[in-house]
Amino acid sequence: MELYKNAYQIQSLFGGRNLFQYLFAGRNMLLVDSGIAETPEKTIFPYLDGLKVRPDEIRLVITTHPDLDHQGGNAAMMRVAPRAWLGCGAADREMVEDPKTLFNHRYNYLMEYHGVGLDPDPWPEAGEARKVDVTFSGGESIRLADDWWLEVLHVPGHSRGHLALYDPKHRAAFVGDAIHGRGCPKAEGSMGIPVTYYYVDIYLSTLRYFETLGIDVLYSGHWPTMRGEEIRDFIAESRRTVELFDRVILANLEKNPAGLTLKDLIDAVANAVGDWPPSSWGLAMFPVKGHMDRLEELGRVRRLEGARPVKWLSR
Repeated sequence: MELYKNAYQIQSLFGGRNLFQYLFAGRNMLLVDSGIAETPEKTIFPYLDGLKVRPDEIRLVITTHPDLDHQGGNAAMMRVAPRAWLGCGAADREMVEDPKTLFNHRYNYLMEYHGVGLDPDPWPEAGEARKVDVTFSGGESIRLADDWWLEVLHVPGHSRGHLALYDPKHRAAFVGDAIHGRGCPKAEGSMGIPVTYYYVDIYLSTLRYFETLGIDVLYSGHWPTMRGEEIRDFIAESRRTVELFDRVILANLEKNPAGLTLKDLIDAVANAVGDWPPSSWGLAMFPVKGHMDRLEELGRVRRLEGARPVKWLSR
């Protein structure tokens, strides 16, 4: 779908959710995200054919953050775009480069002490390893044409190096998974998976940052396109979700003086939200663990000495 002149949204489905990549077809051609391993062959290349664009015309492929549905197609893309550079956020480079590192350091780092995570081996959708050529830390500009450029934004919270792109000419933001609302919907509208931010205070800072930008339209990795009040409502809903997590976690710890595990707290939060599919609840390990780290730092909770899996107690 053409969003505006020379800017395109490429759409497919993964797990019932929309999966979007973005193509900027200026003098310098840029692709944002590559989907899962099969996305280039099944979706991106046919879309480029329809535009009469050759993959080897692409000069830069940016991965917004380390998740298999945003980086899984990197190796496939770079094989047919040999003159392109692969880029990502500086803090995310190791996980973007290697699916094994992604699974070990992002999806399964809580397994040993908390018993939650995904399969130990990378899924086929995660694709092959591919080295990153250039990293970004925010503040850079990418010139697409003489009168058209994108500003690179560092918007952590979902990951340490998460990137977004802002088009000041069209007042459009391309935010990947930097904002979560109360969860990620399926394409048909029902809820698909929980929120998956991790670094709570930094995530809140990212929400405030987006509120200061002149954004008329917001494009993401999975959510519907938003404009005007929809953007403000989405950010407000994201902030309310953070506040809900804190309230639910603290209330449940007060009611359970023997302590609660991460799995217990995930279940409590999921029940409070109400419409996450039960099969997806495990993904709430990221925000719930982030909230527990934050509450420990604030002195609101403490760990039960020697418990495995780890239990937290209210202070």
